[in-house]
Amino acid sequence: MRHHHERERLFPQLFARLQAAVPYVSTALVGLLVLYILLWNAAKARRRRAVPGAKELPVPPALPLLGHWLALRARGRGSEPGDTHLRTLRRWAEAHGGAFRLLLPRAWLLPGGLGLGLGGGGGRAAGEVVVLSDPAAVHALLALGEDVAPKSTAYYRSLEQVLHSPPAPSLLTSTAAAQWRAARRSLLFAFSRSELEQDFEVAKAKALSLASVVLGLGPGVVLDVDDAALRLSLDVAGLSKLGYDFQAVEATGQVLLLRLLGEVAEEWDARRRRLLPAWAAPWLLDSAAEASSKCRILQDFIEGELWEDIASRGPPPPEDITLAAQIVRLCHSLNRGGVSARPSGAAAAGGGGVARALCELTAQLLLGHEPVGHSLAWALGCLARNRAAQDKLVAELKREGVYDAPHTALTWTMLHRLPFLDCCVREALRLYPAQPCPATVRQLNKDVVLAGWSVPAGAEVWVDVHAMHRNPQLWRDPDRFNPERWAEHVAARRQAAEAEAAGAAAAASKGQAQGKKGGKRQGGGEGGAAGTGYDGMHTVEPDPSDAVAATGTDETRASGAAGADRHQDAAAAAAAAAAAASSSAAAGGEASEAPLCSPLAFMPFGSGPRSCLGQQLAAAELKAALAVLLCFLALEPTGDPADEPRPAAGLFLRPAGGLHLLLVHRQRGQRAGAA
Repeated sequence: MRHHHERERLFPQLFARLQAAVPYVSTALVGLLVLYILLWNAAKARRRRAVPGAKELPVPPALPLLGHWLALRARGRGSEPGDTHLRTLRRWAEAHGGAFRLLLPRAWLLPGGLGLGLGGGGGRAAGEVVVLSDPAAVHALLALGEDVAPKSTAYYRSLEQVLHSPPAPSLLTSTAAAQWRAARRSLLFAFSRSELEQDFEVAKAKALSLASVVLGLGPGVVLDVDDAALRLSLDVAGLSKLGYDFQAVEATGQVLLLRLLGEVAEEWDARRRRLLPAWAAPWLLDSAAEASSKCRILQDFIEGELWEDIASRGPPPPEDITLAAQIVRLCHSLNRGGVSARPSGAAAAGGGGVARALCELTAQLLLGHEPVGHSLAWALGCLARNRAAQDKLVAELKREGVYDAPHTALTWTMLHRLPFLDCCVREALRLYPAQPCPATVRQLNKDVVLAGWSVPAGAEVWVDVHAMHRNPQLWRDPDRFNPERWAEHVAARRQAAEAEAAGAAAAASKGQAQGKKGGKRQGGGEGGAAGTGYDGMHTVEPDPSDAVAATGTDETRASGAAGADRHQDAAAAAAAAAAAASSSAAAGGEASEAPLCSPLAFMPFGSGPRSCLGQQLAAAELKAALAVLLCFLALEPTGDPADEPRPAAGLFLRPAGGLHLLLVHRQRGQRAGAA
């Protein structure tokens, strides 16, 4: 009873004290709010001109404190879910000439406070985000090199966290130049010309299996081609690079690994957009806790299934240069010892060789299948909605003998005889780049000028490929699927490839072939050779088969260094050409018509020494799958408005809710003349 009376007296006293403190607390909060608004507006209005004569980066309209954060988080409603923020970024890019600044809440939460030098380093623009879609500025950025513009550690740390625990660097996330160059030199052998020819056969075989599965469903079936394409790309990545058949194409029902990979990709995208730190989110958000559990499940599968299968094969023989073998060698070189099946002890805690190999394996699996799968689905959807382009592509397949015998007639070496197939792949990748924005994120270590724009040190630079690919000043009728826009460019590339091949043959006949090794070579759409310079589809890269061996010899190291120099030279040349083209377009004024095709503004796989490692395999896989499937199936829209393609932008540009098409059997046995 006494305690009851004490509580009755205590609560009124506490309430009275709180009432007395409310004015002071509210005044302090209002003062802090006003201070933050003043700092925000001061940072927004402050001029940061680092170089006299350079243009200042504009800032789109923003909210106080929140800045552009809500606009970037918008995911749309109604007919276009997930596309709202892409359209917003594109509108800002067109309004501000392809370069602008974003104001995000982290700019005043991070040390460096709005670039006002409050309590931290990281450059005077720490926390600031710059978005680039001007091709001249993007090529200039990628030509700066790792000393000036390395990958952003803050941005890619979230990927390391979802790929492996404890976090370990991978080829995609590593910011140390020596670290990623050593890994790239090693893994590049898995994408040599000889390996790609074999991988193309795997892609063709799996596409034939998918066609057989679809034909078995009936004469006309509505199918989610996005799910089917993801199954195909997962099987190709597993068989061709890891020696493991996931059998996703032949499986019925849901494929658990595909679901886990997709959810991990969504969690990476969520972590970079979430205000809460990664360690706090699972404690406060059920969705974050569930996503973290799924990340651990995927990690357990990679360690307990894939890695154990790879490690059980023993040391790879010297002639084995598959991706799995190169990851084992990378692990061995980092461990300086034997390869164990699971990370343990100090090796795991310190991110040793096994932890690094597991993170690399997961990264290659995630980024090697999902972008290709979504790109294939988008290409199929584009062809279904453009029957004239589909019929023209089928006619080309019939003319070259592929339609009647895709099993044998379709080969790596004859791809250059299918120029319209190349055009269709390029146009689908232009409209629907696998990674829209940001496609890559760089952190500047010093003040630079990119195509006339002054970008301060400490700024985080995003490359917006989606806005670049649909800029009406760079592409005539940018939202229309028009493969013919690439015809002239592809023909020029083919002529350059034939001239280069003829020159190489002449040099070989004179005994000069040895001196030509290590030169610029490309596989892919141009039949294994390509003209010099940046092509968008493939970045200039030395063929690792020209090196002595897959070991780290002096000659191999020299070849890798020379390749990095060629990358930087190619990016610098592309930047100069893009700047000249931009200046020419600006001089023409608004009355000049946009060009039909702008190859320097085409960047589905990135550019420079850190461009996509598997870009040639991705292009070859897309061509193999499209050619094979169109030999057996006609693609048509379902006619249901709910099945219209709806882009959902996250880590990858995927169709929201899938992409459903009507697949109809084609009549077989007709010769090319029947076209």
